[in-house]
Amino acid sequence: MSFIITLTTDYGLRDSFAAAMKGVILSVNPHAQIVDLSHDIAPQDIWECAFTLKAAYTSFPRGTVHVAVVDPGVGSGRRPIIVVTESFYFVGPDNGIFSLIYSEAERIRVHHITAGHYYLPNPGPTFHGRDIFAPVAAWITKGIPSGNFGDEITDFVKLNVPVPKKLPDGIEGHVIHIDRFGNVITNITYADIQELTPDHKAPGIVTLTFQDKQIAGLRKFYAEAQPGEPGIIINSSGLLEIFLYKQNARTALNVKRGDTVLVKHTPA
Repeated sequence: MSFIITLTTDYGLRDSFAAAMKGVILSVNPHAQIVDLSHDIAPQDIWECAFTLKAAYTSFPRGTVHVAVVDPGVGSGRRPIIVVTESFYFVGPDNGIFSLIYSEAERIRVHHITAGHYYLPNPGPTFHGRDIFAPVAAWITKGIPSGNFGDEITDFVKLNVPVPKKLPDGIEGHVIHIDRFGNVITNITYADIQELTPDHKAPGIVTLTFQDKQIAGLRKFYAEAQPGEPGIIINSSGLLEIFLYKQNARTALNVKRGDTVLVKHTPA
């Protein structure tokens, strides 16, 4: 069992919320290693949290407990849950925050956390990150089986995860994330592009179209483009990304999450 617990929240670092969670974790298990995955998720943006978690969780050792808290429904009837995959645990609210984990894990179990003796005493209605999720995560690292926290459920909440659509002349995808540099990340993978070619090796020219703009040719690295020149690249997560070298693609190109993009392939 790993002692590592990661935290992904929209709490920021100005207030004491993240520190309070860490204090509770260490009070239950002083040997826990706590890693801040991110506390800069946009307030109440469940999808951004889901994407951020998905991009990083496999970088951690087997048995890591990933806590994710972006929780507009805190204190309501939404359920606190534990998700168990082949290699990791996930703790947080049942509001779709783990949808990208559900979509790629081979096997999952989801437990509704109802065993109140693992909570902090007298949990309040507004801070389940501290009162429920932090202590539960810490107890998991002490070897408590997931089934001890509550019954398994199958009706957990899933977000509508956009998937690329194959067209006769290309692939239609969507912008699913924009990082702090303004790089625009789509849901189109290199494997999707390879599917456009008979030999599945994707030679030739890849052209991306969005709004009224076209960008031709995959770059191998950012500096292959001139400063201010838009480019497309397969990023470290294997996703097609729009960038402006040394500039912010989101603001310069007026792109937003959810925008449609079209990728076509022309043989060399």
